[in-house]
Amino acid sequence: MDVEEPSLKQRSRKNAATDGGANSNKTAPMPPPSLGLPPHHPVNVLYRLLVISISIYFLHKFEVFHQIMRGERVDHIWFKIGLGSSIAISMIKCYMEMFEGKMKKKKVEYENYKTATHSVMILFLLASFSFHKSLWNQFGGGWTILINFAFGFGILLQFALLAPTYVQNIVTFVGLTFLIQEYQ
Repeated sequence: MDVEEPSLKQRSRKNAATDGGANSNKTAPMPPPSLGLPPHHPVNVLYRLLVISISIYFLHKFEVFHQIMRGERVDHIWFKIGLGSSIAISMIKCYMEMFEGKMKKKKVEYENYKTATHSVMILFLLASFSFHKSLWNQFGGGWTILINFAFGFGILLQFALLAPTYVQNIVTFVGLTFLIQEYQ
């Protein structure tokens, strides 16, 4: 405690010396303007579509969908756990965005919904671990990481940045319904 007191005094003296002792009239400096392009600028849209296309080609080339559906070395129990976690994440996402955000007109942010945020984070970790574990025997360690990266970053994230939330929720519902029906 004695060590902290001199440093606090030194900091307050330094601040008083630099601003002339008048802290109340000064405002915080504004951050510099963003030099990036707007989210729906054609260059950003083309970039996202290119990343999605390359990721889909990569997944098609390695026959990932076919191996998940029919692969003998895919651990299907772990894949089902990952699929269930993904369904839970999409349900929480849809509830938070559509019901709480749009219908109740509440601001959806971390401070208001800590429990839902932490639940989604835990479910995301469970889904990631499950998908890695389920595909590891079929594709090996390095390829499994690349496959999950191609799907997560290359398709899911780019689509989330490209499409509005109601389109995301419809595509997620249709995609997961199709996957559940086709999966054995």
